[in-house]
Amino acid sequence: MTEFLSQNGTLLLMVAAVGAIFYFLMIRPAKKQQQKQQDLMNSLTPGARVMLTSGVFGTIRHLGDRQAIIEISPGVDLTVLRRAITKVATADEEEFEYADPAVEDEADATQADGSPVDIDAEIDSLLSDAADQPSQAAETEADALSQDAPSDQSGKADGDPDRADRPETKR
Repeated sequence: MTEFLSQNGTLLLMVAAVGAIFYFLMIRPAKKQQQKQQDLMNSLTPGARVMLTSGVFGTIRHLGDRQAIIEISPGVDLTVLRRAITKVATADEEEFEYADPAVEDEADATQADGSPVDIDAEIDSLLSDAADQPSQAAETEADALSQDAPSDQSGKADGDPDRADRPETKR
């Protein structure tokens, strides 16, 4: 036994040293990062500003077991996996602050005579006008199709303009 340790002691010491280096350089930091991510997931609450792995900032609206609904701008929600949340955003990380312009504009919208504008009526009017007017692109396409239709005297409409110049072949 003493002879085995004396001959292979150096080899065993080297294997133990490599194992210790592997543990301290690979396994331990990964466990710390995993624990940090788990602590972050446990600390999330609706209303918190977060950054996603894609770099998108948003506000948590709802949290589920596996998913979260994030509002990235007023009225725009994303459903993401909880693990896509990288960190809770701090004020110094964000450059822009969003306000809902529709709400601000609606409160200030007035007609020339000073009376308030009915936004819903304006939208309905614009939508009905758009539905009543035929599409210019559709009209142009219909004109192009009618001009491209072959006017072969033989009644064959195969779309080949040279058809009238070729002799008839038997099949």
